[in-house]
Amino acid sequence: MDKSHRKSKKESIIAAGLQVFSQKGFHDARMEEIAVAAGIGKGTIYEYFSSKSQLFQEIMSISINSYYESLDIKNINELPFKERIQILLTGHLQYYIENKDLSRMVFWDVEIMDEELKEWSNKLRKDKQLLMTEIINQSIANGEIRPLNPRLLAYLIMGTFTSFWAPIAIDAEIIDPETTAEIITDIILNGIQP
Repeated sequence: MDKSHRKSKKESIIAAGLQVFSQKGFHDARMEEIAVAAGIGKGTIYEYFSSKSQLFQEIMSISINSYYESLDIKNINELPFKERIQILLTGHLQYYIENKDLSRMVFWDVEIMDEELKEWSNKLRKDKQLLMTEIINQSIANGEIRPLNPRLLAYLIMGTFTSFWAPIAIDAEIIDPETTAEIITDIILNGIQP
């Protein structure tokens, strides 16, 4: 079997696994269902993945990498704080909209992650926290925002980002990412007092 055919089968298994896991959750999903969804025999899955857990973790890894790649943050360092937050939030919301199945898996079945995947995921979260804290520190130094505890403000902003996964991925709420990001950024910057 050539490499492209083998890669294609693996991709089919991953896509089918995503579909079945997102519909049934990890515990209720069966390898037979994944095989049927992929259009292959159950034994073929085991040529690529040693267990349901390994397949799930591969999908989780792909999901998390896909999320970080979707946030184009290379060129935002020179932008004002407001624009940075709007860009990051818009990208975050757009990712949830385009990857509802992956979002459900990431947030619902995290207890299935092995220690290595948990450590890797936690490192990415800490890196994101550090980036947000750096943005806040730079914005404080530039006089764009008042001096606040950067770590707490980063928690608040990042918590706002993640709070949208359920309305989008679970409740199928329809939102416009750019408009929503603009409104949320305004609330973050200007508060809720009249």
